[in-house]
Amino acid sequence: MSAWPEEVREAAGRKARNGEEARPTGAADARLEKLAALLEVEGALRKLPDRRAVEIFAVNELRRLLSYSQAAFVSFDAHGRAKISAFSGLAQVDRQAPLVRALQTVSEQLLQRCNEQDTLRGNLREVAGASLAALSEWPFEHYLWHVLRERDGRPFGALLFMRTKPWREADEVIGVRLSEAVGQSIRALAPRSVFERIRVPKRALWIVALALLALLLVPVSMTAIAPVEVVADDPFPVTAPMDGVIAQVAVDPNTPVKPGQVLFRYDDTALKADADVAARREAVALAKLATLRKAAFADPQARQRLAEAETELALARVEREHAEQLLSRVEVKASKEGIAIFADKARLIGKPVKTGERVMEIADPAQVVFRIDLPVSDAIAIREGGEVKVFLDADPLHAIDARVRWASFHAEEIPGGLLAFRIIAEPVVDDGDVRQELRQRLRIGFRGSAQVYGETVPLGFYLFRRPIAAARQFLGW
Repeated sequence: MSAWPEEVREAAGRKARNGEEARPTGAADARLEKLAALLEVEGALRKLPDRRAVEIFAVNELRRLLSYSQAAFVSFDAHGRAKISAFSGLAQVDRQAPLVRALQTVSEQLLQRCNEQDTLRGNLREVAGASLAALSEWPFEHYLWHVLRERDGRPFGALLFMRTKPWREADEVIGVRLSEAVGQSIRALAPRSVFERIRVPKRALWIVALALLALLLVPVSMTAIAPVEVVADDPFPVTAPMDGVIAQVAVDPNTPVKPGQVLFRYDDTALKADADVAARREAVALAKLATLRKAAFADPQARQRLAEAETELALARVEREHAEQLLSRVEVKASKEGIAIFADKARLIGKPVKTGERVMEIADPAQVVFRIDLPVSDAIAIREGGEVKVFLDADPLHAIDARVRWASFHAEEIPGGLLAFRIIAEPVVDDGDVRQELRQRLRIGFRGSAQVYGETVPLGFYLFRRPIAAARQFLGW
């Protein structure tokens, strides 16, 4: 190949000295035509739009310069596995065909031989041996092989030319030139990474790596995000004083109440009946006792029954007093000032309650705390007095500083079926004016998100805490 331009220049110079047009004849003319064909092929390669077009062009259009019967373009993955992506004369390659699978196996074997040189020529049957029966009847047994590599030297493909006659050294020279042109076209079409487009000195890369490593050692506070709700601080529970059915709720949810104000009433139908029966039973016992006392002066038996009648009267009096006491509890009144906290008025009306069952709460709206449910999956070490930042949904642009009052040691199930640790935090305010403004903003029932701060840990552990925990659970160490 290197001799063609020299002879062409000599012929062109000889003609030019004679004042004639440079037209070499004979062997020089044939070589000039091949050189023109080579330039035309290389020009056509530069105009192809993508790698697929280059592969099809390489296996079909190089016959103008290289005499072969069949050609295949072999692609390699990162593990060196071969795949024939283009074959001369075929629009699509059936990779399940025995011949194609055999050529892929041979290509992997040829790639292992190309440690020092990228071009090989020989016999396919010698490479395959007796193990690949599909190549025993393949007539194009002589191959010319050239590996295509990336800029960093990794092989990404190869051209495999096959024919019935052995390949000569001159054919190898032409095949190398054509294969290099094909490889250069594919590399030019491949998208380059950011690191390839921006050349950074190795020293700068080492400096950046050390800086990142040092950054991972920077101490930061371990934090976790959890849902939060504004709740009353130490609310007074209003419980059911007796068994019964709630007939009426006298207050609305979240409304102010005063001491002595009626909160709810029981259904008193049965209680009134019991009180009336008890009163009549007491009257009967009193009349019986009076009769026996009159008869006791003359009748000895009446004197004996007198003690029994007195006991029956005492029992009837106790029953009446108990019935009247229950009847007096029909109206449940507030014992302190605050707001009545309960979910829904309609849910309480007609609801049967047991003695001691909590019906509602009375709380001071100025005394509130934050209730945080920290999921078990996000659990971190929480200490008393730890820092908390609260972001309420009603005012997401302003954070409220708080301190941890206490945190539970045992996880409890919360709505949604999740296990969470209960944390109570109180607002931190020093200025009296700010405290009053904050109390107006914090309404019981408001919800949002809380950022809970824990112990100080390296930044690397903070970033990779979840992957480390997942790896330990998976690997068991």
